[in-house]
Amino acid sequence: MLCSAPLLDGLDPRDVAALLPAFRFATVEEDQELISHGESGGAQMFVVLAGRFALTRRHRDERVVTAVLGPGDSVGELGVFDPGRDTSTVRALTAARVAVLGGQDLLEWATTRPHAAARLLHLLARRMHRTNAALFDVAVLDVQGRVANALLDFAPRFGEPHGSTMQVAHGLTRVQLAQLVGASRERVKKPWLNFASRGWLRQERRSVVLTDLPGAAPSSAQNPTLSVCRHCRH
Repeated sequence: MLCSAPLLDGLDPRDVAALLPAFRFATVEEDQELISHGESGGAQMFVVLAGRFALTRRHRDERVVTAVLGPGDSVGELGVFDPGRDTSTVRALTAARVAVLGGQDLLEWATTRPHAAARLLHLLARRMHRTNAALFDVAVLDVQGRVANALLDFAPRFGEPHGSTMQVAHGLTRVQLAQLVGASRERVKKPWLNFASRGWLRQERRSVVLTDLPGAAPSSAQNPTLSVCRHCRH
């Protein structure tokens, strides 16, 4: 899993071999914090090997979910290149396993190997694109469209096909899913009921079964917004 993660996948085997010995591995229990808001400890990069994590920011007296991480995703590298106190908390939604890389090891690897540095820039650019897409959704889509886009994003990352359906174990409660799309739980309830009544999904505990894959999957793979437009007429 580590070698197939975006950080290393496709790199020159010599670049990969130079970094692998620097990783250590850790098991994380459900609800355990991987990174805590306000900490100023040594910078580290984490690559998720198994399980789910929620990236949260504090707003008033609550933690608001801003992203969900799964196998292959990485976190912490921004703190390596921009040291300071962590502004987010990363908490395990499920039992998980991670690969941990010290900040100095990452810096030495990236500064001595051009292809490695280019890969890190690619990862950071992709993260910026995802952030911009999320901001765009909040700006132009209603709650129903944002919920649909979140599910279409989860499907290829966390989904397990079962015949014509797909089980997507996102690990979020209904409140956390509402936070992710920038809405209240009450406003998210209506889209869920609408999608379920149309036979597009079936809700289960901290997961959802998508049941309209033949119609949704082809267009969503190329342009999720087109799929949302077709379903929600927005």
